[in-house]
Amino acid sequence: MKFSTVLVSSAILAASVSARPQKFTRRQTVASLAASQQSKATVTAACKADSDCQQGCCGFSTGLCAGPAVAQQADGGCGFGTKTPNCDVATLLGFTADCVSGFVNDDLTDPTIQAAAAFAAQLDNLPFTPSVTSAASTTAAAAASTSVAATDNSASSGSGADLQSSTTLDPSVIQNVDDGQNPPTAGQTAAVVSQNNFINFCAQTLPATPLTNGLQLTTGSCNPTPIGLIPSSDKMPSGKFQNPTNGATIPANQAFTITLAVKNIQLGDFTNAQQTYFANPQTLNADGIIVGHTHFVIEAMPSLNSTAVTDPTEFIFFKGVDDAQDADGNVSVNVTAGVPAGAYRLGTIVAASTHQPAIVPIAQHGLLDDVIYFTAA
Repeated sequence: MKFSTVLVSSAILAASVSARPQKFTRRQTVASLAASQQSKATVTAACKADSDCQQGCCGFSTGLCAGPAVAQQADGGCGFGTKTPNCDVATLLGFTADCVSGFVNDDLTDPTIQAAAAFAAQLDNLPFTPSVTSAASTTAAAAASTSVAATDNSASSGSGADLQSSTTLDPSVIQNVDDGQNPPTAGQTAAVVSQNNFINFCAQTLPATPLTNGLQLTTGSCNPTPIGLIPSSDKMPSGKFQNPTNGATIPANQAFTITLAVKNIQLGDFTNAQQTYFANPQTLNADGIIVGHTHFVIEAMPSLNSTAVTDPTEFIFFKGVDDAQDADGNVSVNVTAGVPAGAYRLGTIVAASTHQPAIVPIAQHGLLDDVIYFTAA
C-alpha cells in the first residue's frame, strides 16, 4: 500500500488504505483489512514479498514489512512506484531504515501526518499517541480500534455467534488477490478480481443457469461452494494400478479385479452423489491428507495406439469406490462381467468426499490419477 501525506485524510482512513485504487485491487474497509491480514507478519518482520506482510509492502531496502506509515509512495499498489516511503510518518513511529530519500515535509505535528501514524500504529499494534488532536487522527484511532475489535471477536461477527451458520461474509476470510498482471506478462490473461471472494458470483447468471444444489445437472449449473482445504505439496495424492498392468492382455468376458495402490489420500469417504454432488468444500484429515475416494472408469478404444479423441459421455464401466484402502494402501473393485474383446483405457478419478476432483496447492505437479491401456482377447 502506498501512502502520501496529501492522501491520508479522514475519508481515506475510513474507507480505504489505497492511495490509487484503480491499481490496487483490494479496496476494503479498515476493519476488513485488519481482520483478514492478522495472520501475516507485522511491521519490521522479515519478508520476501508484499503478500507476507499485514499492512503495506515488503520494504525495498530492508527486506522488512513496512506498514501503511512507511509503505512506498508514488502511484500504484505494492510493488509499483519508486523507493520513497513516507519518512514523516516513519520517523514518528521510529522506523527510518526504509526512508531512502523519502517524502518529508519537516512538519511532524501536521494533523494529517499524526493521523497516518495513529492509523498505522494501531493497526500494527505499535505504541504511538498523537500529539495533535484532529478529526483525522480521531477517525484513524476509531477505525483502527474497530478493526481490532472485529478481529478479536471474529467468532461473533456476521449474523450470529457461529460463523458456519452465518450468511454474512466474515472479514477474516476475504482474500487479497491481484489480477496477476502487475506487471503484464505476454501470453497471460488477467484474472478477475473480487472484493468479496465471489460470494455472489452465481447470481449473475440466475435464473438461466441454476445453482448446483448438490445435483448432477446435465444442462449445466453454477456452484457457489468454496474449494476448501488444500494439502501441502508433500501430501498430494497419487495412485498406480497394480492390476491390470499397462499393456496387459486379459481374457474377454471374464471377471477380473482392478487393484489400485494409493498414497496421500484417505479413501472411503463417499457421500450421496445424487444429492450432495460438489456440495461440500474439500477437507483434510488430522495428518493433512485429503479425505475422499476414487473412481475407476473403463473406455473402449479403436486400438491401443489410436489417436482419436474420446467422448467422456461414453464408457463401458464406471465405479465410484466407497471402500477405504487396506493396510498396504490398496483398494480393489471386481468387474464381474468382464469386458468384450477389444482395446481399452482404464483410469482413475481421485476426488474429495462430495465427488469434486482433488485440489492440490501447486500448478506444476505430476498426475494425481493413473491411466493404463490393456487388451481383452
